Amino acid sequence: MSFVSSSIYQKATRLTMQEGLSPALLDHHRGRKEIIAGDKYIPMELLLEVYELADQHMEAGFGVRQGQQLTADDYGTLGLSWKTCWRAKDVLDRVERYMVLVTDHGQARIEERQGITSIYLMREARRKGLETANEATFVMLTGVLKEITHQEIHPVTVHFQHHTPEAAPFVNFFQCPVHFGQAENSLYFKTSDIDIPTVKADKSIHQFLVERMDEEKKGIHANADRLLGEIHKIIAESLPSGIPSIIQVAEYLGMSARTLKRRLAEKGLTFRDLIQTIQQDVSIDLLKNSSQSMGEIAFQTGFSEQSAFNRAFRRWTGQSPADYRKNS
Repeated sequence: MSFVSSSIYQKATRLTMQEGLSPALLDHHRGRKEIIAGDKYIPMELLLEVYELADQHMEAGFGVRQGQQLTADDYGTLGLSWKTCWRAKDVLDRVERYMVLVTDHGQARIEERQGITSIYLMREARRKGLETANEATFVMLTGVLKEITHQEIHPVTVHFQHHTPEAAPFVNFFQCPVHFGQAENSLYFKTSDIDIPTVKADKSIHQFLVERMDEEKKGIHANADRLLGEIHKIIAESLPSGIPSIIQVAEYLGMSARTLKRRLAEKGLTFRDLIQTIQQDVSIDLLKNSSQSMGEIAFQTGFSEQSAFNRAFRRWTGQSPADYRKNS
């Protein structure tokens, strides 16, 4: 399940209440264990629901208003690193490297060419809440650049993949052309505009924060490894009943099939490859450590026929199951 920093959710929720959203519309959030416990991260789904309620009940441009109220202080260690970095453009580099400290939903990429520095937000807006999330991210980044330099910094152009019926709030904020229905979500600055010092630059503190962020990132990746272990366990236990579909595994984990597919892709995996790897691991373990017959092992690894298992095992190892058992 994708996560996001709870501070972003809290600010979005408060803003909707200030703008008149009925608290009853969010009653189902209050019983969530992550909200009750005050966790640092919450499911991304909760934030997207808030954004979608805002789209339905608030005036246009909620993504702009949400982004405007977000500051470096809302981003924990990452936000502190923005404040202490040496040049304003370092903010974009830190987003590219440490976005996972805020959310694991999407990635950022930085490019610099011909005097223009661009940040690309690789997060497909397949629902309205994600459109608002992408809008708020670009508004927030532009605001943070001003916050840490005390200078008026505006992009030269802004691109969003999604469409909008009302572009005026975006043009008014960014003070530049804003294009919707584009190939990518991207924010473009003159490199010279952001290659300027920050007002609280401190190299020693910044280096300490970078080391801290590296540790936090490792912890998040460790959690991702635990998720992979849980997926492995679910599939292995399901094989005797047949190979589970990605939809079935995703539902068991409480996420969409698309999200599971993306989480696997982040690890360089496909669901099909993972199934085959687990079938191979289970079959090797049974051949080495059990006296089960080949037919029983075929069944335990999701094959309806022993002949199909024999062919697959030979493809994986270059040996028949019987030869592998004899030689192991």
